[in-house]
Amino acid sequence: MATTKNLLPDCGLYLTTKPLPGHEEKVPSGTLVYFHNHSDSGLPSVLTPDHNIHNRWHFHGPAIEFRGLTWADSLKKVPEEGFFTLRRELTFDGGKWPKGALVQLGYTKAGDPILFIGRIRARLEENDLFFSDKGVPITREQLSILEAASVYSEPADGSSGHAPNQTH
Repeated sequence: MATTKNLLPDCGLYLTTKPLPGHEEKVPSGTLVYFHNHSDSGLPSVLTPDHNIHNRWHFHGPAIEFRGLTWADSLKKVPEEGFFTLRRELTFDGGKWPKGALVQLGYTKAGDPILFIGRIRARLEENDLFFSDKGVPITREQLSILEAASVYSEPADGSSGHAPNQTH
């Protein structure tokens, strides 16, 4: 016998296509949400974007639990925020980015995708890639030009993750 959890979408980022009944003001149609299909109460829940750091939304605050499986079915899955390469050149008003460029995918609170290109800034001595907080809006159809990129993240403890005696 199928459990309720099996009937729900996977946890992750979604776009609402209908307002959440009873919470229409907080979760209207056309809102980016983080959906959870598990909780202590056993009910599915959503979180709305709270603040954005480094072009990524952070979802905080009390989760909004709900019972309507029909509403959960109305959610539209969107790709996770993160780093990608372009499968082909991207042309937009004011410029173009080459095939293979490293980009970061982010969203507006309304779930509209935005790309930020990785760049090395000439005046800095650090060997860092920079992603501006000003991006280029793209259509949902253009998401297909993105290829997931693996980018190493340092451990939260500040260590580099290198072997202890590794030399360069």
